[in-house]
Amino acid sequence: MAATDRMRAMAVVDYARPLERLDLPRPSPSTGEVLVRVLYCGVCYSDVKTVTGRMAFSAHLRLPHVAGHEISGEIAAVGPGVALPVGQRVVVYNYWGCGACRACRAGQENLCAALRGWVGFTTPGGFQEYLVVPASHVLPLPPTVPPERAAALSCATGTAYRAVVTRGQVRPGETALVIGAGGVGLHAVQLARAAGARVLAVDVDARKLEAARAHGAAATALAEGAAAWVRRLTDGAGAEVVLDCAGRAESLALASEVVAPGGRVVLVGYTVGERYPIPSAETMMAEISYLGSRYVLRHELARAIQLVADGVIQPVVDSVLDLEEANLALARLHDEGAAGRIVLKVAAG
Repeated sequence: MAATDRMRAMAVVDYARPLERLDLPRPSPSTGEVLVRVLYCGVCYSDVKTVTGRMAFSAHLRLPHVAGHEISGEIAAVGPGVALPVGQRVVVYNYWGCGACRACRAGQENLCAALRGWVGFTTPGGFQEYLVVPASHVLPLPPTVPPERAAALSCATGTAYRAVVTRGQVRPGETALVIGAGGVGLHAVQLARAAGARVLAVDVDARKLEAARAHGAAATALAEGAAAWVRRLTDGAGAEVVLDCAGRAESLALASEVVAPGGRVVLVGYTVGERYPIPSAETMMAEISYLGSRYVLRHELARAIQLVADGVIQPVVDSVLDLEEANLALARLHDEGAAGRIVLKVAAG
């Protein structure tokens, strides 16, 4: 096989070892598919869980595996039946639904029971130079959005969009509390503010809180003592919407304590295998709604991309590292050392 038919990748070969650099065959698109040249790939805490074997599917995942689900790229080639132009910059939508299950038929492809592909999770992802994608699952990237910032679109921005707009239904005049000002949380701050809410943010990291203020949070606080702080800023009423982007027992406990009567708690972050208690009497008596929010639908992601193109929200990139520095990126995320997305520059040159 010629050198041009190979590609660089950083792959999981053993859950107990760092990612390893591999030379893999470059794939080719079939009917209805495009070959995406990966320019940049965001690194999410879900990638940390994937490469360390802490996902529900980990025991059954075939190794070596290429992670990375937040892909900004360009179309390098197209298969038969595809009219998209080569060179078009795109964002990859990473849930490839079956189209036939109950969820897909209901327009909830993010809940598909038989995914054809789950990019970076159970099927190959963006920590490699090329990826074959169904043509229906790439979204065009406006020329005003730099490709490195686009690597914070499909997951960080898209997930926040669904959580804030669709599930949380944040409205003007409300107080929205964002717990966890990381990759998703910083975008939730911007979207909630754009929806007209007063946004409060809580985190354990002062650097992330500084970033939250820079991107529209009216006030921020460290997690310790945050419940009293929220009560004080809301005259004892609490926040109408709480967006839990941390997904821990402590963050859900805080959300339960400070959500206003009739309010909504949107669960965005999660910990595999954990079951957290929700206060029964308080939830019923105050009519509190607890809502899960999973990823984003394609039409929602298209709207989020347009908001970025219009300058309403800004993808937050902490730093850009080379593909071969993927282990450093993962280590920084594990140690909570990033304010925004760490992005890998994948394409050579």
